[in-house]
Amino acid sequence: MKKTTYLSGVSLLALSLTGCSDSNDFKPITGMDGMDIYANACASCHGENGQGKFGLLKLAGSEASPEEISAKIINGGHLMPAFPNISQPQAEQVAAYLKAM
Repeated sequence: MKKTTYLSGVSLLALSLTGCSDSNDFKPITGMDGMDIYANACASCHGENGQGKFGLLKLAGSEASPEEISAKIINGGHLMPAFPNISQPQAEQVAAYLKAM
């Protein structure tokens, strides 16, 4: 019973995070600020307030520097998709927004 419950939980978690990998074709609209970009491109995986989903992918309170955050936005990471259509200045705005959370 415990094994079935565990496997069901892992399967549900994997299914809920399927949009949180590979490259992303999101393109910010001119004039979007860091908060708007976060709400439209990041919140689906990282949560409205950076709390993550199911305790994973948490950003709020991150010790990463703004430079590390903006680089990860553009280049991606383990589960994090790359966002090649977000410019360096836009990624920096998102990083500043995250650090202010």
